[in-house]
Amino acid sequence: MSDTILKTSADDLFELVKARKKISIEDASRLLKITPEVVQSLVDFLVEEKVFGIEYKFTTPYVYLQKTGENFNNQKKFAKKIVSKDEFFQKSGKWGMAHEKVNELWKRYVQENLESIKEVFYIKANSRNIPKEKIDILWKKYWDYLQ
Repeated sequence: MSDTILKTSADDLFELVKARKKISIEDASRLLKITPEVVQSLVDFLVEEKVFGIEYKFTTPYVYLQKTGENFNNQKKFAKKIVSKDEFFQKSGKWGMAHEKVNELWKRYVQENLESIKEVFYIKANSRNIPKEKIDILWKKYWDYLQ
């Protein structure tokens, strides 16, 4: 596996909001050189995940980091609730994101949360009294599904 880190539009938006403390969707769109609709989709998703907050001044939406937003790049933020692949794609699909983008975000999510995903998998399997050898085989099948 390569040491290359995939950086997405969501990462760029996060860094911009972190640097600016608060920014309008229109300004973020202009600075990131992506459409306001894409920025809005990312914002909606990150607000739902409690990374961003949003407030309005008259009719202009401004985005800011929630206190938990500082943990955006920290695996522990997502370790509290591991999301299934189906749930991830379902949530992402609500925002009308391109399939390639959703796949890219999914791969990143799995990469950043692999230890927690595996831990939850093994805990659940052990709680069902499945023999360790069988759990290892099931994990390999599940890993193929995750990718």
